[in-house]
Amino acid sequence: MMKKYIRIIALILAVLTLSGTLVACANTDDPEVTTDNPEAATTTAPEPESTAEETLFAPDDLEESYNFDTEITVYMWSDYTMMEFYAEESGDIIDDAIYGRNNDVENRLGITLEFVQEPGSGSSKMTPWMARAENDWKADNDYDIYAGYSICLPQMTLKGMTVNLLEHDAFSVEKPWWPEALTTECTINDKLCYCSGDISTNLLWMMTGTFYNKDLYEKYYGDEKSPMDMVENNEWTMEKLFTMTRDIYEDDGNSKKDEADTYGYVLYEVNINSFQTAAGITMLERDKDKGLRISEAWTSQSCADVCDFVGNLVKSAGVIHSSKTSVRDVFYEERALFITDRTYIVSGKDTVENSKKIEFDYGVVPQPKFNANQENFKNYVGLSYTMYGVNSNSKDIEAAVTTLEAMGSANHRTVIPAVFEVTMKVRYTNDSQSARMYDILRENISFDIGQLFTKMLGDISPLFRTTALSTNPSGILSNIEKNRKIIESGIKTIMKFYEG
Repeated sequence: MMKKYIRIIALILAVLTLSGTLVACANTDDPEVTTDNPEAATTTAPEPESTAEETLFAPDDLEESYNFDTEITVYMWSDYTMMEFYAEESGDIIDDAIYGRNNDVENRLGITLEFVQEPGSGSSKMTPWMARAENDWKADNDYDIYAGYSICLPQMTLKGMTVNLLEHDAFSVEKPWWPEALTTECTINDKLCYCSGDISTNLLWMMTGTFYNKDLYEKYYGDEKSPMDMVENNEWTMEKLFTMTRDIYEDDGNSKKDEADTYGYVLYEVNINSFQTAAGITMLERDKDKGLRISEAWTSQSCADVCDFVGNLVKSAGVIHSSKTSVRDVFYEERALFITDRTYIVSGKDTVENSKKIEFDYGVVPQPKFNANQENFKNYVGLSYTMYGVNSNSKDIEAAVTTLEAMGSANHRTVIPAVFEVTMKVRYTNDSQSARMYDILRENISFDIGQLFTKMLGDISPLFRTTALSTNPSGILSNIEKNRKIIESGIKTIMKFYEG
């Protein structure tokens, strides 16, 4: 096993250190060099912005080896989207990296990893998943690490079920596998009780991007500047997306607007929330006393303008949207110019367990800025990634926290490069510019503590989306005001724990 694990590292190193000139190979007529060929992924790669050593071998502060001589049980959600927790050796670079990660952590710490899984996503499954965790926490204490649907851990934290990671020396919050954007957002009054980052492959696969069909783009816009060029020239805005898509509509002949037609833009409705994030608008923010309050941006005219814009966009002739994942087929079947969706749509894995994926030449860009004056792109990741925490009643808290840190560290050096550098940026792209766009997506992931605590705040996460889809999309501010008392009451409940 160890030799194979070393080969995984060597493969990733090779991909990261190849010169950018090899990228051109992916655009030749050589049938042996295609983006769907895993072997091609070992020989074609964009030139990295950082060195392989910086990417793969950022050191952790743990000891070289431990001998905890214990079993660490991870209580996990089973209905995650992409491979993350455990895998068998299969020849697939991601499976093998995860398999190697687990063996590496077990050998280094002197532990045995045990995974217990139950469905835990969505409102109907979250409640029993959390109830099982709470029952164990009160009685048996079989679980050491919780790994659940992102909004479960914040709720469990308020019951005292997770430790403050900042109080444990083994946890290094400043390390790159714990992204500052998330740890800063989740740290309240010097308490960080759950975390995510490189430890969760689903955090990367849930990044939202706007994908476009290059052949259709050429059909409709010829040699005009591409969306990727617009990103690099700070011209990629919501208005640009609107004007490029609103009038593209071709009926299939039945005189009915449906999923058989051709469109400028496709939206699976959950992803409408990405426009709020893309405009830099969070629902909650910190106050001067390290507490939480309703964000000024969320209650500003800018939020109303963005919501009204999205409402007009989704009502235009060139846009089709649906709460059913089947709407993605319009893009998969090359009958839509653009789609805003999660990056996993390029991989052949969907939430409905089908094997559909993008089979054509595509480009990817971040969700557009509201206007060109906005400083940075902001990337929405939604809620379907894994948040981790350590059981405050674990039989061995020190071993559990150390395991969490070791898993994050090992993922940073092997699993995440396999997912991001090799799979996303090489296997599923065929040009260096698209690879750079993935870097922009990752560098600008944005989090909102209001989303993570949505269930404690009157379920505010869908408010932007439902308002944008309503008959009065400019009414977001009045809808926020209607919910103000519930939200502020929820904030008091949250702060009661963090101030205790």
